[in-house]
Amino acid sequence: MSVYAVAASSRARQPEVAVRELEENQMCFEVRKTDTSTANALRRVIISEVVTLAIDLVTFEANTSCIDDEIIAHRLGLVPLRYTYKPDKTKLREDLTREEAAAMSSDRDIRRRFRFTRDCDCDGYCDVCAVKLDLKVTFDERVKELPEHERNQPYTVTTLDLQSQDNDITPVHFVSQREQNTSSESGIALVKLGKGQEIKLTCIAKLGCGKEHAKWTPTSKCVFRPVPIVSWDEAAIAGLQPTLRDLIVSVCPAGVLGYDDERDRTKIVVKNEAAVLDFVSDITDVTKSLSATGKTMFHARASATDFVFDVESLGGIPVDDVVLCGLNEIKRKLSNLQDAVTAIAAEQG
Repeated sequence: MSVYAVAASSRARQPEVAVRELEENQMCFEVRKTDTSTANALRRVIISEVVTLAIDLVTFEANTSCIDDEIIAHRLGLVPLRYTYKPDKTKLREDLTREEAAAMSSDRDIRRRFRFTRDCDCDGYCDVCAVKLDLKVTFDERVKELPEHERNQPYTVTTLDLQSQDNDITPVHFVSQREQNTSSESGIALVKLGKGQEIKLTCIAKLGCGKEHAKWTPTSKCVFRPVPIVSWDEAAIAGLQPTLRDLIVSVCPAGVLGYDDERDRTKIVVKNEAAVLDFVSDITDVTKSLSATGKTMFHARASATDFVFDVESLGGIPVDDVVLCGLNEIKRKLSNLQDAVTAIAAEQG
């Protein structure tokens, strides 16, 4: 082992990940014992290097709507496509090496089902590297299914009309069940058709990642912030008049500070840690002015080693799989770097 390797290993950190909240398409988790550069690397990998499926080629057979082909093709490219792994039903790739399979987060990883078109041996595309979707809607035929009072209104073509020829792939109509339950729409709107108009097209969806084009980005939000380290002089705060404690709470916008117990109202706590660091100077000044000793009763700083991530999926890949794929990609890159450094060290003797 080289001297550098010994020194590096003595400084090695052991990052930890703790999930705070997990919903259908949103996840909040904390990464501890790391640094800003590593946290930012994870953010960038999640956005730009997690592999997803998106429509890449659109062939029009007919389009008599008022929207140009290019605009419709662009809209179709931004429609998220959901891959659903079905044990004992989904036909996984048989050409994966052990190393390739180990680099994937789970059987739900879409790369276990599809390969990149550029790596496929087929002439154009096949069911291993692409998915075919059809959209065929004629206004005059479709309005026959509608109530009489809606037949003179324009018909909105949505993702519900986009039919996939692969049972494992479906267009995303809503990012979550909650959105579906509260929305008045029937899916993602693509184009409106009037009397006598029709649209017929075929789409080819392929694998890609966000650094190639934004349509392959799996998230609508992926941000991180440092964990605030906050401390209060609780004895001094408890000794203040109730109106003065209310003054401290009101120095920030509603929801940033509050009371630990609304009935007791003697202990002030941070309610919104994402915003509190923006008001440190305001809280410090007001507590200092209210203190009998002239010293501040509040201290806060940003942690240099702990960070909170907020990730929101577009619905194509479950949000927890997005994060796992990002962590796995970071691990793969670091492993490759380690192998390269070891090889160079071996060559130099």
